[in-house]
Amino acid sequence: MDLTADLLQSVSHRMRGSTGLTPAVLAQAAVDLLPVDAAGLSTLLEILRLPLGGSSATASTAEELQTSIGEGPCLAAAVAKAACVADLAELTHRWPVYGEELVKRTPFRSVASIPLSTPDGEVFAALDLYAEDEYLSRRLDVAAITDHVAGPVSALLSICMADVHDVDLDDAMPDWYRVATSRRHHVWVATGMLVGRRRQATRDALALLRAHAYSLDVTLDELADDLVAGRTTLDELEQ
Repeated sequence: MDLTADLLQSVSHRMRGSTGLTPAVLAQAAVDLLPVDAAGLSTLLEILRLPLGGSSATASTAEELQTSIGEGPCLAAAVAKAACVADLAELTHRWPVYGEELVKRTPFRSVASIPLSTPDGEVFAALDLYAEDEYLSRRLDVAAITDHVAGPVSALLSICMADVHDVDLDDAMPDWYRVATSRRHHVWVATGMLVGRRRQATRDALALLRAHAYSLDVTLDELADDLVAGRTTLDELEQ
């Protein structure tokens, strides 16, 4: 089995029924190729990751959880610059809040994250793989994925991102990127509101937002939307 050739064939097939090459197409192709139930792609923006696309709506929800909570396999893989596979027992032990939320909000019970690197070895994104059973590690050949899938996905995702970097106006942004960044923009606005109010570091303000979102049983994006819209006030966060 030639994983690289099969991946490219699946991407080509998926592109025929879509608007072109997008992160969602890459995620769907990964699910076609690998023994997983869902996949997602995200990139790293300073201290906050940005989900770019998922193979399904549920996959996108799973991607947002790691951003909301600030922990999980994707972030661990990016720091270690190595693949991270976590079955349910490890998820709930190593990242208890993330594990709890993943089980509560999605059907997924085990996760793998494959770091994606630039040609000079800098990690710029991750391919997250999700399974509905508890033991993804038992059937996933991480070494083969790292050797034969990560490189092509990195190159194709770089092509997607080039469409973003090459435009000067918001109106020219690809639709998939505009959707991906619209809610994340509110997170940065809400974080800035806290920084201005409390004169604290950005990382600390983001941690406060995450803690409050968790206490309300909402996502970070949902809380940020409420703050920006005025449905929640900064005073409520400080009570």
